[in-house]
Amino acid sequence: MLHMIRISRGEATFCSRYVKTYKYMVEQETGYPIFPSVFSSFNGFGASIARSFLTLAKMLTGQFDPIRQGFGVANTSLALFAGHLFALCESDIPYAIKVTPDGDIITTGRHGFQRSSSEWFFRMTAHPKIDQETGEAFAYRCHPLWPFLTGRSPVGIDSAKVPRLGVIPRYAEDESEMWWMDAPGFNMLHCFNAWEEDGGDIIVIVASNLVSVDQQSLESVQLAKLIMEKMTINVKNKTLQRQPLSHRVLDFGVINPAYAAKKNRYVYAATIESGMWVGIVKLDLSLAVVDSNDCTVASRFYEPGWFGGEPFFVAREPNNPAADEDDGYLITYIHEENGEGAKFLVMDAKSPTLDIIATVKLPRRVPYGFHGIFLYESDLNKH
Repeated sequence: MLHMIRISRGEATFCSRYVKTYKYMVEQETGYPIFPSVFSSFNGFGASIARSFLTLAKMLTGQFDPIRQGFGVANTSLALFAGHLFALCESDIPYAIKVTPDGDIITTGRHGFQRSSSEWFFRMTAHPKIDQETGEAFAYRCHPLWPFLTGRSPVGIDSAKVPRLGVIPRYAEDESEMWWMDAPGFNMLHCFNAWEEDGGDIIVIVASNLVSVDQQSLESVQLAKLIMEKMTINVKNKTLQRQPLSHRVLDFGVINPAYAAKKNRYVYAATIESGMWVGIVKLDLSLAVVDSNDCTVASRFYEPGWFGGEPFFVAREPNNPAADEDDGYLITYIHEENGEGAKFLVMDAKSPTLDIIATVKLPRRVPYGFHGIFLYESDLNKH
């Protein structure tokens, strides 16, 4: 489900809509789940077996075709590129959506990027990177069957393997141009930004590292031990230096979007305490030169019993190239865990306490989610 708040002339309009994916439409018709999630199966062994047989029977009789039509839920992130606003997930290709003038959300269809509809299990990542200057989108995809099928969960742990980082030129024609380097103990969950220095001889990556690698932490981010790190790769020498940026448990980091793929100074991230998302911190990467323990320069913790998720940065003057990188706002949803309260917060990104400058009381709770996007009215008019 997508949750949207539209702010215009001092008034806020709130809307929640399911993305009408193929999976959603089929399960609405049948009245029960057809596919298990990536991380779990159906509840109960008997139910799993029975529904698996029903699913197989429906596929064999042509009642539905998840192989070609997909089975994604489009619930992971949103991205604007190729003239469309997309809802994405890792297990399918994107679904194009449209925001109407009155603030409603409409699903316009599954977008295959002119790929053949006969290609099985075509998909792309839910975390594409957009170059704000050129408009180019960079993404990758995987296949659930090829080059081999093991029959195990798609998410798991192999403690015998050493984590690696892959580096590939921006305009590489295929995977033959990629090279790899070992990164022991580094298990990247989200990459917040990356850029080149010294004419491309140095690559800098800012990302979260999943330190506590076990099946439980893979299935629940609340149980994960995540730290933010800055990694510096020497392309010539094939060496890697790593530096922690905070002692806090952090993830869902965001930056000023204008600095994507360019050297940036500030990162804003959600912080976890006792397994809950309790606030937002602001990190100054320039302090990593002199302080390897904590680059935190600002923070905002929610009132007791209230929890949130990923923030998003909105520039105060997006068309002003002379504006400070942190001159803008942080926006996020929070909710009352043991109550019905829900709010949309607007914070001053420059403030050392991330002061709340506006609050919208929401009519219903926005549950925990993954990634969001902020769009200007001009962006909506383009798609």
